[in-house]
Amino acid sequence: MKKLAKYLLVSMLVLLLAGWLLLSVFDANRLKKPVLGWLNEHTELDLTIGRLEFNPLHPYTLLAEDVRLGDWFSARQLYLQLATLSPLSGQTRIATLDVIDGKLQLDNATELVLPDNLANITIDELNTKNLSLSWNDWQAGGADLTLSQWQPRRQGAWQWWSDLEISGQLRQLTHPAVDMSRINLSGRISQQQLMLDRVQSRLFDGLFDSALSLNLPARELTLNEPQFSHNKLQFEQLPQLDNDWTLLLNRARLENVSITSPTLTANGIDGELRYLEWQGGNLPEASGSWQAEEAVLDWLRLDEHQGQLSSSRERLGLTLRGKAYQGAFDSELRWYPQQGRLDIDNLQLQGNKLNWQSDLYWPVPDVRIHKLNLNQGELLSLDPALPLSLLGGELFIADLAWSGAQWRPLTAQARLEGSWSEMAYDSLIARHGHFNARLDDTRLLLDKLSTDALDGRVSLDGSIGLYPPHQGRIRLEGKELELRRLSHWLQAERAFSGQVNIDADLAGTLREPASWQGSLALDGSDIFIEKLGLDDWLKRRLGEDYGRPTRVDPVLAALDLEQSDGFIYRAELKGPVKQGRWQLDGSAVQSVRHLLALRGALDFAGRWQLELGAVNAQRCRELAIRLEDSWRAPRLRLHQPELNTPCQPWYQGSIPYPAAGLPGRLTEAVRKLKNRD
Repeated sequence: MKKLAKYLLVSMLVLLLAGWLLLSVFDANRLKKPVLGWLNEHTELDLTIGRLEFNPLHPYTLLAEDVRLGDWFSARQLYLQLATLSPLSGQTRIATLDVIDGKLQLDNATELVLPDNLANITIDELNTKNLSLSWNDWQAGGADLTLSQWQPRRQGAWQWWSDLEISGQLRQLTHPAVDMSRINLSGRISQQQLMLDRVQSRLFDGLFDSALSLNLPARELTLNEPQFSHNKLQFEQLPQLDNDWTLLLNRARLENVSITSPTLTANGIDGELRYLEWQGGNLPEASGSWQAEEAVLDWLRLDEHQGQLSSSRERLGLTLRGKAYQGAFDSELRWYPQQGRLDIDNLQLQGNKLNWQSDLYWPVPDVRIHKLNLNQGELLSLDPALPLSLLGGELFIADLAWSGAQWRPLTAQARLEGSWSEMAYDSLIARHGHFNARLDDTRLLLDKLSTDALDGRVSLDGSIGLYPPHQGRIRLEGKELELRRLSHWLQAERAFSGQVNIDADLAGTLREPASWQGSLALDGSDIFIEKLGLDDWLKRRLGEDYGRPTRVDPVLAALDLEQSDGFIYRAELKGPVKQGRWQLDGSAVQSVRHLLALRGALDFAGRWQLELGAVNAQRCRELAIRLEDSWRAPRLRLHQPELNTPCQPWYQGSIPYPAAGLPGRLTEAVRKLKNRD
């Protein structure tokens, strides 16, 4: 009996040893092909496995290599450890599922069809190492994640967003508008929402720290108390949000953040966004404040400044104050993007030095200025076509709008006031200027403009129409104006100097010379004109014989005038303006030796019809000069009329006969001098 028991025990040990040896050399890969074939045929998984390790002594443990599921999932290794497997009840519990070097493309993912005995699947712990994931434009790489207590399948239906705990790291997360790296996260999925208690990462070369909530069915992302530190945000274009998405920020903190984009650049931003709600296709509803070292929007540059934001879906409200263009500013602005409209509620500028560039333009089609006040401003134009500079500028604007390339009033109180210490246009300088102007629905009303210019004083008032035909009225008065300044500014072919007074009261339509009406008077003294030897020319004409009216070549006459310079003691040109023609009456020019009287008309369109006369001491005309046709190509006729005794005065104006003029009859006196020479 003892021997039988001994033989039985030895036999059992031998059988156990043989079974163990047989199972130890068991190759599960031989079952891989038929099993996978059966699975793909009955489940539509499209599953492939490169190598399989499975030991019947450990039936709940499986290691698969080179796993591929369709064209949307692959892994270098997949380790599976089952806790329970109850096919009859449809309950499957996975204790551990490890995915090594996996790649998941959610855009290509298809619904997994599994048999009914896999109706309920629960995963106690899912670990990924170096997982790559892509979804729409999002790319995640190097994901080492741990998902706990996850039931992705229940009663035969997949529920990927079922409750679970999540923690881990991502090496990188990218999107066309976002680039994050070294991401640490921990949180959970609850009620189909991803709620991360904390996310820490590198974001645009800076740090990001926030609590996060992602409601994918509602397409809503919420960041609670996010902190952005030393981030360098770079955009090829400002970010846009899809129309069906909503972004919420609560108590966002900014520390030394910078923004670079084609239109906006800002550096050294510190501040707080108290809240932000941004729905795609609209402006965000937001409130916050910040300070920044500098900001550049197109050609507008701000230095150290503070700002406050108050925004709704239709309107962006900004309050900005600080330094700009070597001065200070304070502003309240409202921007309506759907209307393309900017409201300047209040803009205060103090001591700013502005530069005008030839390529500057105003990108906003509709601007409404409710209040603008500029104090001690400076302007320097770097545009060769606009050689303008201004010092000590003061400007006040109230209730004006610019739209459709046209100014218009917002209220009946629309007005402009301004002054300057010095304004230079090229070499023409005006000092101590001041103006007042108003705007109504059809006209710009200039109540007063006065300035020191050309070493004299100029005052101007009037109005001009805002719309075609732009009818206007001007009242211009200039006292003791130095022509030398004007000559240098015009760079005239003939230099000239002297002093002149001007008095004009005109009304008409711009660009329609024939419409002008009113009066115009010029009064000059001590006038020097280079290469316009009037005295010598008149002396030679008086010494010649023009007993009959004779036409003279104007080109030869002009060459004769250029043989010497001219000096005019007094000049008076005055008369009414009718239909764009200046009717000269009682006008004369007094040179050193002659008094030349003028009658006729100058046409604002560039024509003249003048009768000139060299008169003697009795003011009788002894040389008649007639100028006709255009200013640039005139017709000239000379005549020495016979004089009666006593002669009939041809000029009765206020200009006296020159003290050095020839006495008696001019023609006789000139010819006697000529014979004597």
